[in-house]
Amino acid sequence: EETVLIEWSSDPPPTPRPGDGTCLPGWWPYGSHCYMVYNGKEGFSWHEARYRCQLIRGGDLASVHSRAEAEFIRNINYTKYHNVWLGLTRDDFTQTDGWGWTDMTALSFTNWAPGEPNEAIHDMGREDCVEMYVDGAWNDNNCLQKRGFVCRLFQGEHPIIVVSVQDQSRHTFKAVLLRLNIKT
Repeated sequence: EETVLIEWSSDPPPTPRPGDGTCLPGWWPYGSHCYMVYNGKEGFSWHEARYRCQLIRGGDLASVHSRAEAEFIRNINYTKYHNVWLGLTRDDFTQTDGWGWTDMTALSFTNWAPGEPNEAIHDMGREDCVEMYVDGAWNDNNCLQKRGFVCRLFQGEHPIIVVSVQDQSRHTFKAVLLRLNIKT
């Protein structure tokens, strides 16, 4: 008999060990992570984009922690059909000062465009999600807008999956799952 424990927590997941330097085809290595920019003609809402990133070995929308990392992402966004979604979002229930990364890492760097974030309200709602312009600057925008996106995951093995689910009251719940190969 096998038991798999799923633990729900709002604590940050444990940090996996550094990668082995290899990335999936179509992904670009930077530091201990791999990055993929989707910028085809069809854009996606922020939530659709995040779901697509999470389907790939437990990846997520990219968090950005330095000017060099932001410039790296800007440079691999070569098709430039759209601005691209990042993993920065406003969640008034759990994040400090309203903004936080979906991967729960610290918000230690920002690259806001002049006058941003402006927290404008549109017909579709508030600007709670962050996109990167083709020049690398950031803008808060309505999450339903169709954009490209940037995924990020650790290089090498990916035993940890973080899944976030938002209920109708906009409360966010995070689950940390360990991917195990169980032999019987």
